[in-house]
Amino acid sequence: MSHRSVPPAALAATGTCMWGVGGVLSNIIFDTTTASPAWVVSMRLTWAGLAMLAFGRLTHQPLMRVWRDRASAIRLLLFGVIGVALAQLTYLLSIFYGNAAIATIMLSLVPAMITVVTSSHQRVLPRPIDTLAIAVALFGVFLLVTNGSVTQLRVAPAAILWGLLAAVTGAAYTMLPRPLVQTEPPLVVVGWGLVIGAVMMNVMAPVWQVPTGFTTGTWSALAFIIFGATFLAYIFYVSSLKTLRPVTASMIENLEPMTATLLSILFLDLGFHPLQFFGIILVLGAVFMMSWVPKRKRL
Repeated sequence: MSHRSVPPAALAATGTCMWGVGGVLSNIIFDTTTASPAWVVSMRLTWAGLAMLAFGRLTHQPLMRVWRDRASAIRLLLFGVIGVALAQLTYLLSIFYGNAAIATIMLSLVPAMITVVTSSHQRVLPRPIDTLAIAVALFGVFLLVTNGSVTQLRVAPAAILWGLLAAVTGAAYTMLPRPLVQTEPPLVVVGWGLVIGAVMMNVMAPVWQVPTGFTTGTWSALAFIIFGATFLAYIFYVSSLKTLRPVTASMIENLEPMTATLLSILFLDLGFHPLQFFGIILVLGAVFMMSWVPKRKRL
């Protein structure tokens, strides 16, 4: 069955769940091999990026057109370095020092950061519901990392720091390519972003410097991260955005932290205290609040 015949909401849900699964599999790789976050990002971006550009060529998309305009080329380079390479690296570093659940919950702060940046740029106050949602999200993160105690952290400080940086670069991933996808196919923009990020990451951690400890299982996990949680997940999600309402897409994105949290509990023996669970619920609830649009403004 062609992915075009699948409902767009199902495509988006599949893509976001794949991202969540990819985070947990990265967690397993870090726990069982000597692989560094930089090397996993290098592998992920290199092979997924080449596969995506090959897919674009097979589907006759204009791969080179975006490079003909200088402003677009500069924005694409920034997207590849900040919005792709650094976003992936900070996310995996948060997993490395913490776990997949913590890292993906921290990524749920991206809508709040985008709201703050957009409001500052436009010199307007956020909607009251957005202001309330930001406060709720921050309180939720506080409960998640402290379990309600102001004197003791339940999460490694490095995991919190890299998680916050992942949210910042995640916001860059959303905002930097917006002008580009108005004139270029989204898959072309994402494909080049992956390849640009891959070039940067191969300077830091070349793909041919293979770490030790890999087994058939962990190689299979890495293959899913590359071709499932990156290549297919991006194709599914970007394809769904052509017809899916933005409010619906942003709500479906909550499946990523929910998937990562559930799988972390089931397969990584990760336990949360009640207040930490309440913090997770608050963060996800805040995302739903920011996704709310009055009926008269809905498309």
